[in-house]
Amino acid sequence: MIMKFSLNYIKIGFFSLGFIYFLPLDSFAGDLLPSDSLYLGSSHLVKLVIPQPASSNRFEYDYIFPLHESNSERFFIDQKFFVNQQPLLGNSDSDGLINSFGQSSRIGVRSLFDAGNSFHGVSLGYDSLWNQGSYFHQFGFAVEYTKQDYQLVLTAGIPISREQFGDAPLTSVNFQISLPTFLTGLAFQPRIYLVSSDSTGSAVGGQLQLTYSFDSTTSATIASNYDPITGSSGSLTFQTLFPRRSNTATSKLINPNLLNSFAGAVGNNGSRVIRLADDPVASGN
Repeated sequence: MIMKFSLNYIKIGFFSLGFIYFLPLDSFAGDLLPSDSLYLGSSHLVKLVIPQPASSNRFEYDYIFPLHESNSERFFIDQKFFVNQQPLLGNSDSDGLINSFGQSSRIGVRSLFDAGNSFHGVSLGYDSLWNQGSYFHQFGFAVEYTKQDYQLVLTAGIPISREQFGDAPLTSVNFQISLPTFLTGLAFQPRIYLVSSDSTGSAVGGQLQLTYSFDSTTSATIASNYDPITGSSGSLTFQTLFPRRSNTATSKLINPNLLNSFAGAVGNNGSRVIRLADDPVASGN
């Protein structure tokens, strides 16, 4: 029964992503920007993370909306909601379909420099997680540095909850770099991270990701990682950002290759979804 629900869940996730991808989004205001402004409006990010069968599929939705925009700066709020399915293996029908759910809020600012060919940003916020009767919350922050050819992201999550019913929330610090490859649309994203809790101690881990962008808004990521707390794990992530903004409308102010990063969500990168000691590492941008 669990397997049946799990397969249906995956199908629904793929259908949702496909439906969003083929929507006629030309009606969104983001495609109608005058050439002398950088007022991008709101963005939406939908993500589906599929790990190994013993872990939980995760569906995420981000709503990113501006508080203030100018031709060089964007103050914004990024509100994420997520839900984790029960693992495909090791659960009974009585466990239900949902394993955990939560949210992640970030308020931040991004600023363009180098004639619109680069930007840097900082954000901070609050995250929460409900997991099988336990409730966890944490503070988080992120620092971003993005150029046309690479991106550096530093994120951290600091729990303000203690261990409950054997589940220990992990403090995490993650550093990731995104680099282009010789194949168009394919990026290499190595990550190093530190996780710790009173019950598990501290551990350093690493993750290798390959992300292929089908177009400027839709991508797939395959990831593999290892740390001494959870061992080896891997995942496949699909995500899409909309609206599909016109690259030409804002080309005088920002490099078109940076447009969706500038208007998009703050990267998860292992910190925004609270990680418990027995959870696999988060993946995806």
